[in-house]
Amino acid sequence: MIVYIFTMQPVHYIFYRACVNLIGIGIASLIISGISVSSFIPLFIAGIVLTLFQTFLRPILFFLTLPFQILSMGIGYIIINSFLLKLTADFLSGIDVSGFWAAFFGALIISFINMLFDLFSSRSKVQVYYHKGGDDD
Repeated sequence: MIVYIFTMQPVHYIFYRACVNLIGIGIASLIISGISVSSFIPLFIAGIVLTLFQTFLRPILFFLTLPFQILSMGIGYIIINSFLLKLTADFLSGIDVSGFWAAFFGALIISFINMLFDLFSSRSKVQVYYHKGGDDD
């Protein structure tokens, strides 16, 4: 019997997260009129930049706003994500987020897309596959 255990390596996980953020920003730009993307290249770069901001800035911002996070019962987390989306748009040309509410609802859509993809990713749980050899093994 051979057991295969599949998990993502950290580099693969960051690449996966950048692709999911790219899809989330693209869907948010289709749904919300306050978010616009000029072409695929800025969308691709925005997915990477948003992933880097989420990886490195979000934990710091979460820690700095921890009392607010506790008092708001987690609503502040969406505000942090909105800020990171707006920061990504301000950092890049070719993507525009018009204001706070566009960033807020865009962050909600991106979070929802991330949640959907995480339901089916190998990062959410370890998937074990058993291969039972026949008489030839």
